[in-house]
Amino acid sequence: MILKSIARFVRTALVVVAFIVMPSAAFAEPPKIAGFAAPGTAGEIYWQQFEDAVATLSEGRLDATLMVQGEAGPEETQFSGLRRNRLQMAGISTGTLGLAVPELAVLRAPFLFESIEEASYVLDEHLLDSVAHRFAEKNLVLLSWMMDGWMDLYASFPIRVPGHLRSRQMRVSADDSALLFMAALGADVIQIPLSDVIPGMQTGLVEGGEQSTQIFALAGLDTVARHFTLTHHSYSTAGVVANKTWWDSLSADDRAVYRNAVPKADWYRGLVLERNELYLVRAEDDGLRVVYPTAEERASWKRLGQNIHGDLVREIGGDATELYEEIMKAKRAFANQRAAPHQMFVR
Repeated sequence: MILKSIARFVRTALVVVAFIVMPSAAFAEPPKIAGFAAPGTAGEIYWQQFEDAVATLSEGRLDATLMVQGEAGPEETQFSGLRRNRLQMAGISTGTLGLAVPELAVLRAPFLFESIEEASYVLDEHLLDSVAHRFAEKNLVLLSWMMDGWMDLYASFPIRVPGHLRSRQMRVSADDSALLFMAALGADVIQIPLSDVIPGMQTGLVEGGEQSTQIFALAGLDTVARHFTLTHHSYSTAGVVANKTWWDSLSADDRAVYRNAVPKADWYRGLVLERNELYLVRAEDDGLRVVYPTAEERASWKRLGQNIHGDLVREIGGDATELYEEIMKAKRAFANQRAAPHQMFVR
């Protein structure tokens, strides 16, 4: 009996010692990572890369629980869970992030960016750090940008110039930029969930809308909208964001693992653009009418879109003017680099 008691004491002591000397993260529940990434898409590849990198960089010590196919609910629900630390990281669109940082709506201003290269430079080299304090004030940590792509126009009718949208029923999200742009075009704005667009177009409630190539394809909108015009009028991106309370609770080494595991923004942009290229080639073969505006046509879209920048900044309020000026300064810096010419209408 005495020997058994001693054995139990030794085993208990060893467990206590192991608990003390092993890293606390070894006993912590893996962080929950939320987002929307359909199977086989660039988004799914992105988050799988993240999960694998966490395991590799930590030599198997850390892990992550992926909930990136909508398991945590709609994006607004995910964002609410992130802010309450029920989720620890998520990929959230700037539209939804605007609920906490309204100034981000400036990023969706029509024709704010001339190219993917310019947008990448402004976001990665300037805004990632300059907006960090705005996120920190809301108990959030912005780790990276996650590109969605250019916003373009889809419809049941052909679109080449701004006048083609006058009095048309166009669906847009509840976004100040999109609402002002469509109003300037003279369109009749319809606000319905994305899931209702296909039946809405089938019944005639909706005639078209704006969407990125990636979401246009994933949502199956090409089954009802056989015209797709590459206006590239707005740049859509998401933020990879962490809950600051959770983030600050990590050791410096663990923070480095999770930060460095986030895939590079440039790599993901290339992946998205490659997937978009493949989709549009196949879709055109299947009968989708893709319009590439001429320089003159694009100029007409651009004049109209840029005319609403002042109204948009005033509508957003807060620090929107400051952020807009930061973007303009970064654009001038990019121009001064005399970047090589690029092809504007990347498929």
